[in-house]
Amino acid sequence: MIRALKRAVARRLNFTLGKTLNGRCFRIPMLGGLGGAMRRHHEPWMLENLIQIEKEADGCFVDVGVNLGQTLLAVKSIRSDWEYIGFEPNPYCVFYTMNLIELNALEGCSIFPFGIGETTGVMDLRLNSLTGGEGSIVAGFRSESEYKRRIKVPILGAEFLPGELLEHKVGVLKVDVEGGELDVFRAMTPVLRKHQPLIISELLPIYDTTTEQGSFRKERQDALTGILHDLGYCIIRLHLDGSRERLEEIEVHSEIALTNYLFAPVDRASSFLSAS
Repeated sequence: MIRALKRAVARRLNFTLGKTLNGRCFRIPMLGGLGGAMRRHHEPWMLENLIQIEKEADGCFVDVGVNLGQTLLAVKSIRSDWEYIGFEPNPYCVFYTMNLIELNALEGCSIFPFGIGETTGVMDLRLNSLTGGEGSIVAGFRSESEYKRRIKVPILGAEFLPGELLEHKVGVLKVDVEGGELDVFRAMTPVLRKHQPLIISELLPIYDTTTEQGSFRKERQDALTGILHDLGYCIIRLHLDGSRERLEEIEVHSEIALTNYLFAPVDRASSFLSAS
């Protein structure tokens, strides 16, 4: 009862909290119930890897799947002048992230209010909560019964990628789009071929290839790794304890802890493996 009352009150109030990340202080807006996830230290393994990756990256940071700006803060905590370009189709997340940027006077940030996919159009974003990180536009990636709501969102294909992205040298590409990674990589292939950025991506487990869902996930994962192989990338698994492991392929598994990857051009992979 008390928890429910606190949540009800929080949804009606706007206030600001403080947060220290990587030695830098940020202001975290709480906007009508949005922003609760920003209070905690989001994915420490990501920050630890980004600190090293920044030393090897030559160009801007492109974030496909901004959510509430968790990675944005990590990027700006490492280097305030590291240029950041983000893509996020969820309007609630865009609203929150724009407020986060303004509140902290963050410079060199461009947020595009749409997703990136293989084709241009309006698609269903499946969600549980309004700003939940589980949101996916890929039909069949999960059972439809696992979602509580849908909202219509804009997705742009390769032919409509913004000039601000195409005109900049891309040093790092982060992709976290809950099953839509293949579509992003297909759309971004010209950028990958031109700049050979370091890529950080989550690829969720296949679980079981004998099921329709598992077979669907396996087919998409194989197509994705095929694209990266053709572009001269190798696969490095990022473990939560900070260690890294080079893989020849991504095996079928069911462990959420084994879903974070660094895709690096083969001739640059050794520097990340020797530091693990």
